[in-house]
Amino acid sequence: MSYTRAVLVTLVTVVIAQVMTAAAIVICDIPQYILDEIIGIWFALAAILPLVVTFPLAIVFQRERLKVEQAMVELEKAHAALAERARLDPLTNLLDRKAFYNDLETALAGGSSLLVIDVDHFKSINDTYGHQAGDDALRLIASTIEATTRETDIVGRLGGEEFGVFLSGADLEKACNIAEQIRVTICDLEFAPTPTTRHQLTVSIGVAMRKEGQTPTDLFRIADHRMYEAKRRGRNCVHASSGPESTSA
Repeated sequence: MSYTRAVLVTLVTVVIAQVMTAAAIVICDIPQYILDEIIGIWFALAAILPLVVTFPLAIVFQRERLKVEQAMVELEKAHAALAERARLDPLTNLLDRKAFYNDLETALAGGSSLLVIDVDHFKSINDTYGHQAGDDALRLIASTIEATTRETDIVGRLGGEEFGVFLSGADLEKACNIAEQIRVTICDLEFAPTPTTRHQLTVSIGVAMRKEGQTPTDLFRIADHRMYEAKRRGRNCVHASSGPESTSA
């Protein structure tokens, strides 16, 4: 720990004590013969007392100040961690819908794409194996999506069994390749809702590339429409073809 501040405070105190001692001698008009006997003691005390009292107190105050500063730093870190936790879906630890949408608005740019991913026949998992198995399936799928995407991508749980992935700087071809990689990886997962049962997980994915003038709502609507078209086409597939879902500027 640095003692610089404590030393400076002590030196200033010593100087002030010396000046006050000299002033007292002048003001009190002490006879010379008495002054000759006590002047050395007075100035010695004026130097020793600040050293004995001020320096230890300054050290104590310095330590307490450092403790307070450290506590403030830890408090700020805790507040930041709580704020970040509040943005996450508690089941999957992905961004929740609101945080995903907010980040999407900030990151939105031309040449980027959005994936809307929906787990196929998810209700049957809950109905057959129970909600705990359904939660396990969602956590497994969420971690797989996150592991398959890039660090620059934004991944969130939109609600229920639906997920969103914003692919920054990805054109339609790149987005489709990533979507297909996600689909295949999830399809190959080993999901065992019971010790003796294996259940294959599949997803349907809608892909939309942002065009000039499209808002996040527009992009969601198009990707969502294409995800339902993937469902209609038999599920466990990626759909990204252009259709009538053009949007207003």
